Amino acid sequence: MLSRVAENVYWLSRYLERIENSARLINVYSRSLMDLPDVQSHDGWMPLISITGLDALYLKHYAEASAQDVTTFLVADERNPGSIINASIAIRNNLRSARDVFPKQLYQRISTLVRYVRSACEQGVTLANRRQVLEAIERQVLEISGAIHGSLRHDQAYRFTRMACYLERADMTTRVLDVPKSVTTPDGDTDFASNDHRDWMAALRSVSAMQMYRRHVRQPVNATGCLDFLLKDAQLPAACLFCLVRLDRCLEHFPNHDDARALVASLHARIDAVDTDALAADALARHRFLDAVQSDLLDIGDAITRAYFPPVPETA
Repeated sequence: MLSRVAENVYWLSRYLERIENSARLINVYSRSLMDLPDVQSHDGWMPLISITGLDALYLKHYAEASAQDVTTFLVADERNPGSIINASIAIRNNLRSARDVFPKQLYQRISTLVRYVRSACEQGVTLANRRQVLEAIERQVLEISGAIHGSLRHDQAYRFTRMACYLERADMTTRVLDVPKSVTTPDGDTDFASNDHRDWMAALRSVSAMQMYRRHVRQPVNATGCLDFLLKDAQLPAACLFCLVRLDRCLEHFPNHDDARALVASLHARIDAVDTDALAADALARHRFLDAVQSDLLDIGDAITRAYFPPVPETA
């Protein structure tokens, strides 16, 4: 398999996972805030921007965080590199050079998703149609994910899609656990805050883990239980350790995997050893730990890129 094609397949899968996560996350927080009419608009919506780590970029273009502005920024604003519209454009570009990898029907499903996102953004994603649009996007991505698993031969291309998915999913899980760690004010200052029961419920719903939490943890939603479940559970697809174990299983099928697997093992040990009671009691310590995990995930992604997607040498 050509490294260029492998890289396109890998990034296409990462952007698909990112779109699904973003669509679900926006819907979950929208519903959560509807139950809290006394929350100031900026303080309520800014944590959603913080998940993406794009507070400064948002405040450069918008005076405050409102429901409509945050929705536009995360879904349809091409000035935001993490927006759903930009992810769909990246999917389209990667799909063009990887079309021989995917069965025809799967290729058509992905193309239909890209066209739907473009059309929805051109018509405008408003507070009135936001839920409908985002649910349609999430549903289409889930159908594509199922088709990839069910119709793509489980060879190198498939394993690149899975590695991308696990990296992106673990990153999102750490981000929803880290919010609302802080609220960036319109003046650019940052106030740290402790999570409450509503925040942990939202975190579980953001990664589709609420029902599984109730079924397996069997205790009221609380900080320690939520951190344990989303960081360490070995059978929950959104849990960080689940993603790292599966990522390692994919890597073992490839050559030149020593650096990436060593980083995966190191991060696995770090998460396995962390005291979740201590993280639950200290918002700043939790933020620092999750920030370090995100940095380690970036390093794993870089190691995969170095091993399998080397830069093409420039011709004279």
